[in-house]
Amino acid sequence: METESIVFAVAAAAAIWGFAQIIIVVTQSDKKKLKQRLVRDADIVPSSDAARSSVVLARETENIPRSLAHIIFFQNLNRKLLQAFPDTKLSKFLIIILFMGGMTMVIALGITESIGLSLMAGAGAGFLPILFMNNRRGSRQKRLSMQLPEALDFLTRVLRAGHSLSTGLQMMGDELPDPISSEFRRAYAQHSLGQSLEDSMREMAKRIESSDFAFFVTAVLIQRQTGGDLSEVLQNISGMVRQRIRLISHVKAITAEGRLTSYVLVGFPAVLYGISYSLNPDYAGQLIRNDVGRMMLMGAVALQVVGFICIRKIVNVKV
Repeated sequence: METESIVFAVAAAAAIWGFAQIIIVVTQSDKKKLKQRLVRDADIVPSSDAARSSVVLARETENIPRSLAHIIFFQNLNRKLLQAFPDTKLSKFLIIILFMGGMTMVIALGITESIGLSLMAGAGAGFLPILFMNNRRGSRQKRLSMQLPEALDFLTRVLRAGHSLSTGLQMMGDELPDPISSEFRRAYAQHSLGQSLEDSMREMAKRIESSDFAFFVTAVLIQRQTGGDLSEVLQNISGMVRQRIRLISHVKAITAEGRLTSYVLVGFPAVLYGISYSLNPDYAGQLIRNDVGRMMLMGAVALQVVGFICIRKIVNVKV
């Protein structure tokens, strides 16, 4: 009975946390703003280049199974997967999710003999690869943002030395460290195979989904149509990105206390209950030995998750 209660509590917590993460992903507006900015940039491109936009859209769904390519959820999942693991196909990732969820559901069904608990446990285990992918994506996106100022300075020096922009992209792919070098290397490879430089850079900005990269791509697209000193523009963007990074670091330092408070408030009830259960199992065990106690435990976990999300929203200042 205790094993069933523990599995139930863990499965409920995992399912609620996964649902909360899905809500956070759906409600994010940064990606929508970036897409609107890139769409406005596309209006600058002549009609002969704009006609090739369908080719760019086709590449975004090339790793998705044909039966799922028209579903927006799988398109977004594939985009995030490519940002975290550029060489991984969506079909393999879905197989991993189904395998982990199915195996966990079978094991939980053998332990608890409850279909509801097994489904919750399988859903929680199936969300773990997505959670790992989001963490890996966030870490990679952060490294790309930190490497961008040095990359822009490098490109500025290359342009001032008399090289072309395409040659600069090739040199950035060869000389800069990963992961930013792989993105520029891929953009140059696409351009070498016949794709226009504007489409290659626009597709790179869509892959990275960073406002700083959007500024860089926008400046290049405008300069190639209107003329001007691109090296000076890139130098200004590099300075702006450095200021944004310093501001973000300052904001994180100021809100560190709030984030630590959220971790303490979420972890303290579980730690306190564990201490109470170890000191007096008969008294504290009533919470997991009857149906009313388990319902209260589910409600407590749900409220903890909601409180954690609210605190994160408060201390997550958009810069």
